[in-house]
Amino acid sequence: MSILTDGYPSIEEIKKATGWPDEERFARGPVAVIECVQKIPCNPCEAACPAHAITVGSPITNTPVLDREKCIGCGLCVSACSGLAIFIVDKTYSETLGTVSFPFEYLPLPQKGDEVDALNRAGEFVCRGKVIRVMNPPQNDHTPVVTIAIPKEYTDTVRTMGRLNLEDTDRTFRKAEGDEIIDDEMLVCRCEEITAGEIRKAVREYEGTSVTEIKRRVRAGIGLCQGRTCGKLVTRIIQEELGKKADEVEPATSRPPVRPITFGELAGEEGGRTDEQGV
Repeated sequence: MSILTDGYPSIEEIKKATGWPDEERFARGPVAVIECVQKIPCNPCEAACPAHAITVGSPITNTPVLDREKCIGCGLCVSACSGLAIFIVDKTYSETLGTVSFPFEYLPLPQKGDEVDALNRAGEFVCRGKVIRVMNPPQNDHTPVVTIAIPKEYTDTVRTMGRLNLEDTDRTFRKAEGDEIIDDEMLVCRCEEITAGEIRKAVREYEGTSVTEIKRRVRAGIGLCQGRTCGKLVTRIIQEELGKKADEVEPATSRPPVRPITFGELAGEEGGRTDEQGV
């Protein structure tokens, strides 16, 4: 089980990449659980934390590391995370219940008091949960944060909730099996919010036959992760549309992450700096 084969990270990957709060820390109240396991150029969580508990550092492709002693469980990092990979877990909510706070970018939003389906990382049903809070202030930039109460034994497992008011109840989150066709409404590129339907349109109407051509036509793979998350799904959709094998689909050109640097950094430590900007 891994994020590359299943589309979601395993507990082992999470602990290796970002660590995991121990039970002593959980016993002191809410704490962030960061499930970002891929080395991508992304660090908004670092700036969002008022307690300076999250460190990405340099290079920007580092996976974020949480100082669990500094973390106050405020949840500001949850909506700031571009990959929707940060959660707030509180195992002290009551004797039998814990809470999980997660980003939820689907309409309609639940209301406080609603009973919902609590799902795991794979989008599979785990238990029923009760919504205790929905946070959607302007600074969240259209990424609401929902908090649900669930039996305490599921707080390490539950990471989202089922969508509400779906006409077809079979269309809740679940992993595509085998040769099953991916639903047109499924988000393939999270960075640019490109759906499977848009990628199919790029193949059918814009004659995109490679991952690079799809990127140029609909921007899938041009975001912060540079296609590391969506590249395999884009290839799969091209295969389905053109009847090709995976090795017959031309991949995108891999490029290193790019970010602004100062002349001082180019000069190195021995080169020194002539002013605060390094120029």
